Amino acid sequence: MLYKSYPKVNLYLHIVGKTPSNYHLLRSRFVRVVGDLYDEIAISQAPKDRACDSVLGNFPCEIEHSSVYLALQALRKVDGVRFPPVRIEVQKHIPSGAGLGGGSSNAGVVLAALIARYGAEFKGEAKQMHTYFASPKPPKSHLPTALSDLAKSIGADVAFFVSQVDCAEVSGIGEHIEPCDSRLNDIARFSIYTPKIACNTAQVYRYYAATSTPNPNAKDLSTLSNAAILASSDIASLNDLFLPACAIHKELESVAKELGEGWFFSGSGSSFFRIDSSTSTPSTLESTFDTTARAML
Repeated sequence: MLYKSYPKVNLYLHIVGKTPSNYHLLRSRFVRVVGDLYDEIAISQAPKDRACDSVLGNFPCEIEHSSVYLALQALRKVDGVRFPPVRIEVQKHIPSGAGLGGGSSNAGVVLAALIARYGAEFKGEAKQMHTYFASPKPPKSHLPTALSDLAKSIGADVAFFVSQVDCAEVSGIGEHIEPCDSRLNDIARFSIYTPKIACNTAQVYRYYAATSTPNPNAKDLSTLSNAAILASSDIASLNDLFLPACAIHKELESVAKELGEGWFFSGSGSSFFRIDSSTSTPSTLESTFDTTARAML
C-alpha cells in the first residue's frame, strides 16, 4: 500500500512551562496541510524468505535514527503486538529542519497503517489501539492511552499525526490532542515557504530556555477559529520560538521582512506560511519548497 505523509503548520505555539525532567510544555494549534507537498510511504509484507523488517528511504540521517525505523521498533516492543515482517520504503520531499513535522508525520502514518492492518490480531491492551482505527471516530475522539504513550515515546508531534485529525489543540510536550470542532478549521488553503535554512529543534529550544521564561498565563487562543488566531497578533507573538530561531539563524529575519505582513512561522522553523491569496512569492528569495496547499475541512 502507498500512503501520503503530509506536513503540519503551527498557527500559534506558546511555551507555558516545563516538566520535572526539563521538557518544555506547550500549547499550540496544529493544522495538517494537504497539498502538493508530502512524503510517499510504501508498506508491504516482506517476502516469505525474509525473516526481518526492512526500512529504506532518502532520510536526512542514518536509517536506524529515522522516525520510521524508531516507530516500527517501538510498535514491535508493545506487549501483545505481533505482525509479520514488513518492508517500508520512504520517498521524502518535506524538508527537514523546516518546522513542518515531516519525520513525525512519517512515524504517525506508519503506526496508523500497521495498526489498522494487523491490529485485529493484537492481544490485551494493545487491542485498544486497533479499535481506534477500526471504528468511526467522532469529532472529539481521543487517542487510547496505549497509542498516546507509544507516540510520545517516538517523538513530540507523533501523537497529532497518528490521531489522523486535521486540526487540533495540542498541549503537554505534544502528546495531548484535542480535536477542533470543524467550525474552527476555517482556512481552506495555505501557502508554505521554506528557505534554504535548516533549524535544529533542540538548539532552538535550548536558546529559548537560556533567554526566555515560559508563560503559563499566555493568552488562551483555543476557542478561536484558525483565521481569528492569525488575525489576533503578529509572527513573534504567535510563536515563542520565532525569535530564538532568528537569533541562531540571522537570515530568517531578512526572510521575514522580505515576505512582509501576513506570513507566520511554523514550529521551530524554518518554514513560513500564510493564508493563500496567490501563489506568488518574492522573486529575490530562494526556497527549497514554495507551494500552495489546502487544509482539510
